[in-house]
Amino acid sequence: LTPIHNTCARENPRGDVKENYSCQHNDDQRGWVSTCTSIELNEALKEGYLVTKLYRVLEYSEYDEHLFQPYISQFMSQKIHASGFDHNIKGNVEKEDQFINECKEMFGISIEKEKMELNKGKRTLAKLSLNNLWGRFSLRNFGLTQCQITDEPSELCKKFEDNTIEINSIDELTENVILIGYIKNKDFVEEHQCSNVIISLWTTSAARIHLLHAMQKVVRTPGCQLLYTDTDSLIFTHPKNICPLELGPHLGQFTDEYPNHDIIEYCSGGAKQYGLKLQKEGEYRGRICFKGERNNTQ
Repeated sequence: LTPIHNTCARENPRGDVKENYSCQHNDDQRGWVSTCTSIELNEALKEGYLVTKLYRVLEYSEYDEHLFQPYISQFMSQKIHASGFDHNIKGNVEKEDQFINECKEMFGISIEKEKMELNKGKRTLAKLSLNNLWGRFSLRNFGLTQCQITDEPSELCKKFEDNTIEINSIDELTENVILIGYIKNKDFVEEHQCSNVIISLWTTSAARIHLLHAMQKVVRTPGCQLLYTDTDSLIFTHPKNICPLELGPHLGQFTDEYPNHDIIEYCSGGAKQYGLKLQKEGEYRGRICFKGERNNTQ
């Protein structure tokens, strides 16, 4: 499921599990071609990776750290309000005030205590608004079907004669009206108005670096074993009362999804596929996650 590198994967196209496997390929066979940001490249160089060939560099001499600050502040405050106070500080006036002050000091986000109430619907909408911003800049431009409704035979003729498109469907809506479905040929695709893959690339790159640092803390702490990672989460084992990660309620900090449970068993078939056996006060329950769908069992 997770090969060491490209050559090992190609030599085992159906996958394999080999205990104590040691790769015998040389550096040239283990290498790969990749597109990455400078911050990811710097992390790789720190870990001892080597760059043997450089094809192309896009360098930006100007940047703005506050480009999206008003947008992020607005929807982040909505998400925080709809999340309510963390269970560790809820009801403690001093800690609640400290949390509100830290939001202002750390991120410039103003929080109103009276609005801090759990509302899953509002929280989901705010989270979507935050996450969708980055994806909007890297929407694919190719392979998207466009439609035209017409009652003019000449319009259909124009579409057939247009070598920049490919017609994939013609549906009769009424006796005199048709729906034409078509896509742009790849050589004639135009970027949409908000295309900027660099913004999306940099955002996701920074998130991967954040996860990488957390993974490194886990694997480099004695007695800990990393079992699973996703975009912004980890599953790992650690000695009692010796967690290598700092937990907290703020943006960019990790939280314990099951603070009142012990995870007795774990299994996984790959990304976004895992099962947990949880224990709390002698009672057991299961938790299964598969491609975003979750199921809890008693």
